[in-house]
Amino acid sequence: MLKNPLTFVLMTMLFIGCSKSESTNPTIIPEEILSEAKEISSFKITLGSEEYTGIIRNDSVLYTFPATTDLTALAPVITFSEKAEIDPASGETVDFTNPVKYTVTAEDESKKEYMAVLDTYDSEKEIKWVSFEVSGSYSRGIYAQNPADIDTLYYTFTYADITDLQAEIEVSEGATIEPDPAGISDYSSPVKFTVTGADGTTDEVLIWARNWTLKQLKIDGFVYNEFDEVASGGDITFEVNELTPYQDSIQVRLFSELESFDLEIKSINEETKEITATLPESYTNNRFALEVSIASDNTDESDGFRLLNGKLNFTEVMTPYNNGNPIPIETAVWPGHYLDIFVYLKDDAVDDHEFFLLKDGIYYAMAVKQTFNNFITTGVRVEMPDLPDILPEGGTDYKLVIRNVEGEETFDLTNSEGNKINVVLAQAPEVNSLSTYTVQKDGTFKIIGENLSVGPIIGYTNSSILGDRSRIRLSDAQGSSYYVYSDTVDANGNLVIDLSSRSYMPSGSYGIFFSSNVKLFSEVETGLTVTVTQPPSEHPSLEVSNAKLYGKNHGSLPKQILLTFNENIDNYNIKSIVTGREEAVVIENYFFYPTTVLTGALTDDAYDLTWRDRDGYVVVEDNGVDYRIYFTLQMEF
Repeated sequence: MLKNPLTFVLMTMLFIGCSKSESTNPTIIPEEILSEAKEISSFKITLGSEEYTGIIRNDSVLYTFPATTDLTALAPVITFSEKAEIDPASGETVDFTNPVKYTVTAEDESKKEYMAVLDTYDSEKEIKWVSFEVSGSYSRGIYAQNPADIDTLYYTFTYADITDLQAEIEVSEGATIEPDPAGISDYSSPVKFTVTGADGTTDEVLIWARNWTLKQLKIDGFVYNEFDEVASGGDITFEVNELTPYQDSIQVRLFSELESFDLEIKSINEETKEITATLPESYTNNRFALEVSIASDNTDESDGFRLLNGKLNFTEVMTPYNNGNPIPIETAVWPGHYLDIFVYLKDDAVDDHEFFLLKDGIYYAMAVKQTFNNFITTGVRVEMPDLPDILPEGGTDYKLVIRNVEGEETFDLTNSEGNKINVVLAQAPEVNSLSTYTVQKDGTFKIIGENLSVGPIIGYTNSSILGDRSRIRLSDAQGSSYYVYSDTVDANGNLVIDLSSRSYMPSGSYGIFFSSNVKLFSEVETGLTVTVTQPPSEHPSLEVSNAKLYGKNHGSLPKQILLTFNENIDNYNIKSIVTGREEAVVIENYFFYPTTVLTGALTDDAYDLTWRDRDGYVVVEDNGVDYRIYFTLQMEF
């Protein structure tokens, strides 16, 4: 056979020219080349007004139809290679209850077999929720397994007649339930309901009601001034978590460190679980609590509260200490810090006193901002002085002076543990450099400088002057800002910035702006830039080398994600792709090729979330171990 077609044509013309004089020579006929193409390129099935397109993967055709689809008589329209034949034929009605083999025969008689595997989704047949009309009782249900291995919903009630209940039951869309719940009232024994899905499959669920035993009694928490306005002999009302219908068993006792009273119960509200009791006609002002019993072995004590309308009760002067905070105040920032000084004074006597810091013989007046009762004592909230023109040194040698018309008393400035409080004077911050200029989005870096934080601050502050923490603003090229707060400094006074404290932090380059927690000083534009990066791949070798998000109007791959890996992924299990702010988008269906993964078109919501935050990761299983392979998507429009 001649391999060069042009040579063949020239020789044929020469032969024809010569045949006029040598007509006895035979004619040369070229050998015919037959097509070997035998591929299925499209597999479509129309049901009513809907057209479904099968997924062609290697030598398989796959599709999963809605649950009610009849697979016994479908007529797919198949597009396959030109000059080839297919069996069964395109448009022929076929029963797809089981996989069907299609054979494509090329023009050259070679063959390729495809296995068409069509399936349906399982029909939903669940009880979504159950509601009982039971006044004054609370119920809750849980799924569990009974000895017959049938799912069971247990409902428990407080004092309900479980032989006369009316239930409203909602099942999955398209499903039905038998028997009709409207005809059932006795749930003292399990009632079996059958839920039938749209495809005719069924599931059985038992519903069972019972009354629970009394919970451990808990009295609703009180604030310290809960009953300040209640006169002696007046009524107080409080809430508990549990009651018994037998009111004779309920008892209330009022007690302090000095005295105890059994209170008369005026009323009980079973629906709101409120008890109203009468205070004694006389008592000594103090910190009181309630002891409530609803049964002989079911008792609880309330939080402490104060009563102030009885006999006066004065004790010693205490000053100063931290109001209820288990961590004592170690540092007082000047200016801005509030100190709560507790003294045993009458409320109306506070205005007769002045409060000072004393250092090296100089008095610095502190302003009284608020007075409040703490149990039976009076609290005085004072604010650290304004900064004087000549700043004293900070330290722990400051004194507290309380002065009235009769004179003054001087005390060490100590906290609730008796330790001296360190007075720190605010200074303007200076930012010099960063410990590193590239950091992972869950990593840390330091801002190096002077006076970067006066924290951590414990106790109350003037929020217009002093914040709890210094603030770092990270600003990207698009003008978006992300804030990170810190009160942590190292031994050299450098501020530690922990990006993992943010639930959301996209990768990119950011300018750094610094604000001290002393609000007297303005935000500092540092002129420094930090680059925030994705974490490295957790897999020892596999990485995403290219990641693309295609725009909504892309010609061939709208709203799809394409990931390209640095090596063949045939031996890995690609479990999911996670994108979007705070990992809101999880994709588990996609196509994969030797080195790439391609998703289907994202929903509009998923696309918008992914477009706004293009950081993500793919979860890859390798030898039973899950790894995160991080990427940042590039846009393709």
